[in-house]
Order: sequence, then structure tokens, then C-alpha cells
Amino acid sequence: MDKKFISELSPGETLVSCFAVRKKQIRSYNGNPFLVLELGDRTGRTEAVLWEDFQQVNEQIQPGDVVKVKGLVVNYREQIQIKLEKIRKARQSEFDPADFLDQSEENSEELFQRLLAKTETIRNQYLKAAVKSCLLDQSLSAKLRQAPAAKLWHHAYLGGLLEHTLSVVEICETAAKQHPLVDRDLLIAGALLHDIGKVEAYNWTTFIDYSDIGRLEGHIVIGERMVRERIKNIPQFPEELKMQLSHLILSHHGSLDNGSPVVPMTLEAIILYYADEMDSKAAAFSQIIRKEGKTGRRWSDWVGLIGRFIYLGKKSAGVAEPEE
Repeated sequence: MDKKFISELSPGETLVSCFAVRKKQIRSYNGNPFLVLELGDRTGRTEAVLWEDFQQVNEQIQPGDVVKVKGLVVNYREQIQIKLEKIRKARQSEFDPADFLDQSEENSEELFQRLLAKTETIRNQYLKAAVKSCLLDQSLSAKLRQAPAAKLWHHAYLGGLLEHTLSVVEICETAAKQHPLVDRDLLIAGALLHDIGKVEAYNWTTFIDYSDIGRLEGHIVIGERMVRERIKNIPQFPEELKMQLSHLILSHHGSLDNGSPVVPMTLEAIILYYADEMDSKAAAFSQIIRKEGKTGRRWSDWVGLIGRFIYLGKKSAGVAEPEE
């Protein structure tokens, strides 16, 4: 059976394909209960509804399962929806795991080696040791090679965390050249480690979701603790340096509203915050432009996370347009 991706669905077609279950919920309409599933693959998400005999399906199918479905694709409130006729757990032979998680176009091993090379530019031996204690940890580095940088918003694919981290480091390198008061070693160490907690904060199997500890604590707290625990094994690590490195990790989301327990209060911290913000926002905008720019429209759909539409109009000469 050929895989039908969510991005390919059109109203009116009868569908037989495999998808990952992201969420499930029982709702009611005019007193009649029905099952609502959020199904996904590497191209997107859609809602699917089952009205008849859904109780057994609800008991047997859990988020994270891959299911084989048959149903009618309809347009419901300007969104694609699948009216399910049949649904069951898919057999392993019926699907390719690569259909459910997108991955970086970059080679993850090459990205990782580039991160290690950035580490070698740190002259402060304590900071270099702190970074290497994370990047050279066998279990942690294996996760780092695969981890996404986010659940949905930016770099939300396998290898995305490596891509994002390297980009943030390179932005910080440029900023350090422009501002002579910056402690370059501290800034680059913070950039390399700022999102390290995401290797524990996310699970990625058939879709990206928060782990239990990721939901309860968040990647910032997890990451700062991971680094602090490794610093304990570095003899005579200066307390002042430890405090400032921790501050970089803890403050890199910029505000309490955005998940940081403290706001940036050092020169290096404010640079890291804006470098992280720049790369994540630019990557998210680029993803939307690539996806929705193929439609020929001048504006994207409403983007709730940032409260605006994104302009998709023509670029100036020499700028690549989204591929058809």
C-alpha cells in the first residue's frame, strides 16, 4: 500500500493509509458521543472522527500508536477532516517509520563534528571541559544527534537540535566580534549548552512530544541541572564562572512569560537570548514560507503562536522561491 500523506489529502477522496495517533478525545454532539483522533505524519496533522462502535477502538488505541484507517476526506470548518469507516493498529510491515518523523537535510554526524570544532575554539579550560563533558558523553551525544529542537514550532524534526544549536553558536560568534566587552568563551559555551536539556525533555518515536520530566520541569531547568552536575566533576571549577554559565542557560528564553525563571542580566545572556530568538523565529518563518508558498497565495494562514499572518509575496531577484 502506497502511503498517502496528510499534505496530499483532498476533500471528497476515500482514503486508506497509515498515520500516527497524536491525541484522542471523546466528545458529544446533541447527546451522542463520538471519538476524535488527531492523526499525523511528517507532513502535518489532521482530525479524524469515528461515530459508530468507537468504544473498543478507544480502549485499544493510544497516542503514539500507528493506525491503518479507511475513511472519507471532508472539509470541516475550512480544515481537512477524515470521517472514519474503519481503523485498527497497523502492522509493522504496513508502514515505514520514516513516514512519521521528518529529519534534517544535513548529515547529523557532520553537524555534530562541527559542534565539537566550535568547542575547540573555547580557550577557557574550565568552560571547554564543561561543554565536552556533555558533548562527549556517549548516551547524551547519541540523543543529541537525533533530537528535535521543538515539538512543532522550529527545527521540529530529527537532527533539528544540532542545526539550531550550531546556528545559534554562529550568530553568537558574530556578535562577539562586534562587541569587545563580551566574554567570548562564556558566550560560546552558553550557546553550545543552552538547549542541552531538550535531549531529555522530548520523546520522538512516531511523533514529537514532551517526556514526563520535560512537561513537569521544562528543558531549561533540566539542562541547567545537567550542566551543573557535570561541573561537579571538574576540579576547582570557579564559582563565579559556574554561576554565569548557569545564568546563560536559565535566562535564554528572555522572560518569565516565555519559560525562563530569570531574565537576562549579563551582556552574554542578552546576546544569547536574541541569538536564540532570531534563529528560532527565522527558521519557523522559513518553514511556513516553504510550505505555504507553494500555494501561490500572498499570505499564509493565521499563525496563532505569533498572532499574525506571514507575507508570501514574490522575493527580489536572486532569492530562491519555494519549490513546486
